Amino acid sequence: MSGHAVRQQFMQEFRGLSRNTRPISGMIIACYVLQVMAAMGLGYWFLQQPLTLPTGLGVAAVMFFIGTRLRGFNNIVHECSHFTFTRCREDNVVFGSICASLILGSFRDYRDEHMTHHAHCGDYDKDLDLQGIRSFRLEDPLTPRTILRHALTPVLGLHLRYYLSVNLSARDGEFYRALKIGLIAAAIVFLVLDPLAALFLVWLPFAWVFPALNFWTDCVDHAGLVGAPDDLDSSRNLLMPKQLSAILFPRNDCYHLIHHLFPQVPSDHLAACHQKLLTHPDYRARTEGSRARGAIGKGIAEGFGDRSPYR
Repeated sequence: MSGHAVRQQFMQEFRGLSRNTRPISGMIIACYVLQVMAAMGLGYWFLQQPLTLPTGLGVAAVMFFIGTRLRGFNNIVHECSHFTFTRCREDNVVFGSICASLILGSFRDYRDEHMTHHAHCGDYDKDLDLQGIRSFRLEDPLTPRTILRHALTPVLGLHLRYYLSVNLSARDGEFYRALKIGLIAAAIVFLVLDPLAALFLVWLPFAWVFPALNFWTDCVDHAGLVGAPDDLDSSRNLLMPKQLSAILFPRNDCYHLIHHLFPQVPSDHLAACHQKLLTHPDYRARTEGSRARGAIGKGIAEGFGDRSPYR
């Protein structure tokens, strides 16, 4: 199988790539926290201005940006579940638990579920990551109708029954449960004191934008590919300019095909690994291929990111 051949060729070269030190890891998380706080401050300023089209668009942009930063915390949880975020194995558990708490989740529950995704990718009976969203039919070929359905699902709120969740268990420890309860209490107090600001700067980014980004990212990663027998065909990359990727795909999670082939590779190295993998004809064909899926035309397929990088 092609995926096996790619792994065999590059496994040794990608083994042992450097991970973040403990201070750097802490600084990365702190940077995301500061970005959220700065965005909230900017959004609060917009809300104090007279309602105009520019201020309304400014609030919408802030909401979207906050959602992407929450996605960044989620990405760090993902990296920590593979023990690739920081050097010390135990530190990955600590940092993963912190970031999971900031998005009201559980690191250990996420890790247990996500490991089934890598072991049984696309098998709805065993892949617990995809099992819960089976009703969204990510296995359907990417026709224009299917793409429209995936695009509208979060707009209509149909994704919320799976993607909006709050885990207040103490599986990560009582400290992290207390942190989650404290964050919820603070959000409620904010809602009482300033309902409009709380709604647009806390509640909607967490309960609407963040889940929507998670759903759309799952579509980018696997829609139209679920159930493929070869790992090279079961996920995709979506490449774009670095500045845009830093907003839409924090922590380089746009390289999802590479991650499935080499889950041990830290996210900071994914771009460099992509360049090396392009020397393999099978990987290059998947990344730069023009093959369409189902009834969809080549241009629409590439626009959705079907193994074709934006240039």
